[in-house]
Amino acid sequence: MPSRRALGAAAALMLPLRAYAQGSSFVGTWRGDVPGVSAARLIITAVKPGGQVEGRMEFELQSHVSTFAERPDSTKNTSRGVVSGSTLVIDSALGGHYELSLAGNSLSGVYTRGTTYRANVTFNRS
Repeated sequence: MPSRRALGAAAALMLPLRAYAQGSSFVGTWRGDVPGVSAARLIITAVKPGGQVEGRMEFELQSHVSTFAERPDSTKNTSRGVVSGSTLVIDSALGGHYELSLAGNSLSGVYTRGTTYRANVTFNRS
C-alpha cells in the first residue's frame, strides 16, 4: 500500500499536468472581429503549464502580426497571453487588453484600449 507521502508527491506532480490539460482547450485557430481594429485571427499553438500562451495574433488591417511572448512590446510586435481556468487575458502589442472567456467553441469578452475605448469581442474556433 503506497504511503501518504508518496501519494501526496504524486498529486503535486500532477497539478502542472492538469493546468496544461485545461489550457489545451484554448489551442487552435480562432477568428473574430475586433471593433475599431479589424478582422483578426488568434492562433494558439500551446499553453505552457504556468498558463502562458504560445502562438500569434494576426490582424487584416495592414497585415499586422504579433507573436506571444513574456511581455507586450510594440517595437518587437509581441503580445502576452495568459490562461487561467476558462479565461484568457491578452495584453496586446498594439496597446489593447482582452479578457476572454471560453465557452464551447467561442472566446467572448471585452477588448479595452486606454480609458476611453471598450468593445465586446468574440472569436470562434475555425
